[in-house]
Amino acid sequence: MNAPVVIIGTGLAGYNVAREFRKLDSETPLLLITADDGRSYSKPMLSTGFGKNKDADGLSMAEPGAMAEQLKAEIRTHTRISGIDPGHKRLWIGEEAVIYRDLILAWGAETVRVPIEGDAADCVFPINDLEDYARFRAAAAGKRRVLLLGAGLIGCEFANDLTLGGYEVQLVAPCEQVMPTLLHPAAAAAVQAGLE
Repeated sequence: MNAPVVIIGTGLAGYNVAREFRKLDSETPLLLITADDGRSYSKPMLSTGFGKNKDADGLSMAEPGAMAEQLKAEIRTHTRISGIDPGHKRLWIGEEAVIYRDLILAWGAETVRVPIEGDAADCVFPINDLEDYARFRAAAAGKRRVLLLGAGLIGCEFANDLTLGGYEVQLVAPCEQVMPTLLHPAAAAAVQAGLE
């Protein structure tokens, strides 16, 4: 058997690379490995779900089984890579060695984990994927107030979405304005006014 092309990550980048690869090569084995549940979804939709009253299932576009069939691929969900040896073209999943032909790292960004102590630490919900969104949505059910940490683009998108979803939102960040790296102060003031 030929060594597979391995893609680590089943977000937009991972699935798009797999689709483009399949346009060029329908025979080489293809293995996608993901730490999450492998559902296909549009990550920007995570910050629009409350305003559209969509839960995680409503944001999902395809289950991993359907994606595996579409891509003629094996998809391993809830799986973490424990090591990579590029010199020998292999990676490890625990004790299992997987030889690969080519390796594509498409695992996306990591959320910033703010160190919070005390009895509210379990009420902090970083949102970086569909499963995170589902946990946050379940925790927010029946609540009316939400505190968001971060006033960058994503923080402002979530603030707007949660406001549209009927929540009272407080947005806090260690900066003088919203989206400080993206907007001139006058534009930032207009965005802030729109969020208030």
